Amino acid sequence: MNDRPVDWESKVKQGLFAEEIFSSDMKRQVIDTLDRRPGSFSRQWKFLAGAVALSILSAIFAINGPFDFIGKGASGLKDETGMPVVFQPIIAPNWEMGDTSNLTDPDILPGLSNKYNPLRNKINGHIAQIPYSDIQLIDEKPIDGFGMALRYTLKPDSVTPHETNGDVDYFGFILNESSRPVNLYHYGYGHLYDLQISMTRLFGQEVLKIEGANCRTDGESCVWYIRKDSDGQVYSYMSLEAASYERDLDGDGREEAVVVTRKQNQIYIFKEQGGQLLWSSVRETLKANQDDIIQYDDTSGTFTIHSMLGEGKDADNVYAYKEGSDLLIRMDSRGRSHQ
Repeated sequence: MNDRPVDWESKVKQGLFAEEIFSSDMKRQVIDTLDRRPGSFSRQWKFLAGAVALSILSAIFAINGPFDFIGKGASGLKDETGMPVVFQPIIAPNWEMGDTSNLTDPDILPGLSNKYNPLRNKINGHIAQIPYSDIQLIDEKPIDGFGMALRYTLKPDSVTPHETNGDVDYFGFILNESSRPVNLYHYGYGHLYDLQISMTRLFGQEVLKIEGANCRTDGESCVWYIRKDSDGQVYSYMSLEAASYERDLDGDGREEAVVVTRKQNQIYIFKEQGGQLLWSSVRETLKANQDDIIQYDDTSGTFTIHSMLGEGKDADNVYAYKEGSDLLIRMDSRGRSHQ
C-alpha cells in the first residue's frame, strides 16, 4: 500500500470519533489503492484490507453501541454506572422456644455465626414476664426512651421459667409506663446488664439495642434488638453474632442493618420485607478478590475495598449508595460520586 495516509485513516488515528462511519467511499479508496498492486500481492492485501475494515467497523460499533460491549469484565467500568446491590430471602431455620444449636450446625451465611434466622416475631420472640415480687434487685439504670434496665437474682420460692440452678443474676427491664411494676420482662443473664444499651431505629421501627463487643471466644460481637409494638407487646426482634449498624442506605425511610463480621471479612446488608429477612453481600457486590479487605464506615455510610496490586502497590476504592436506589457508586477522594 502507498505511504500516503488517506483521509479516513488520519481520522481514525485522531481517536475514532463516535460520529465517524466507515462509508462506501472509504472502502473504495482502500480497494483502489490495492488494485494498483500487481497479481497475487494485490489479492493478499485485499484480504488483509477486509480484516482491517472489519476491525474499524468493530471499533466504531463499540463506540456507538451499548456500553457493556466494551469488556464487561474490565475493572472499574461498572463503577461509573453503579453496581447493583441484589437482595434475596435468607434461607435458615426459624428459631423456636427451647431450640438449641451445636457447633457443627452450619452458619446461615459465610462468616456470620448465627445458626438460626436472626429475625423473630411476636411468637418465637416472646419474652417471659415474671412477678416483680419474685426478684431480689441488685441494680437498675434508666434506658432513655424505653424504661429501666434491671439486674437481679431470683428469690428461692420463685417459679420463674427458664431459671438456672445456683445463685445466678439475671437481666430484665420494665417499661416507662410501669413506674410501680407488677411484672417485669425477664430477658437473660446478668452480663447483659453491663453491655451497651440504647434506643435506635431498624427497618423503620423504634427498637432497643443491646450490643457487646468481643462477646464470643472468636472475637465476634453480639447484638440483640428488642421491639415494642403500638399495642404494648415487647418481644425479641432480631439477634446477630456480629457487629451491626442501622442506616437508611437507600433513602426509603427504613433503616437497613449493616452487619460486619470478623470471620472471613464479610459485610452483609439486611432488609425486612413483609416479615421476611432479605440479605445482600457487599463483598460479592464489589466483586472483591479473596485477598481484598473490605470495611464499613458508619459515620459516612461508605464501603471501602483495599486491594493489593503487586510490587508493593495497593489501592483503596470507596463506594456509597446512590440516593434513592440499591446501587453502589464509586466516590472520589473528595467524597463525590464518579457519575
